[in-house]
Amino acid sequence: MLSDEDKKDVIENKSNYSLKEIKEKLSVICFDKRVNFSRERQNDFEDDKKEDVTTTFSMTEKSVPDWVKEVEAVQNNI
Repeated sequence: MLSDEDKKDVIENKSNYSLKEIKEKLSVICFDKRVNFSRERQNDFEDDKKEDVTTTFSMTEKSVPDWVKEVEAVQNNI
């Protein structure tokens, strides 16, 4: 949500800042940039729903590997 330029100071000085200071600085940047976390999460969930795709495969006799034929033969004998 933040660009590399936004995080540049924190990344370059991370050894000089405490974890609390890093969180504070990044929080202020997010606030200034008006980052909306809930909207981003909602979009992620909506994208997940859109990716529900059914895929079907069809195999001809010529394309069936020998090991599959053996499994089918054993399965038919049971």
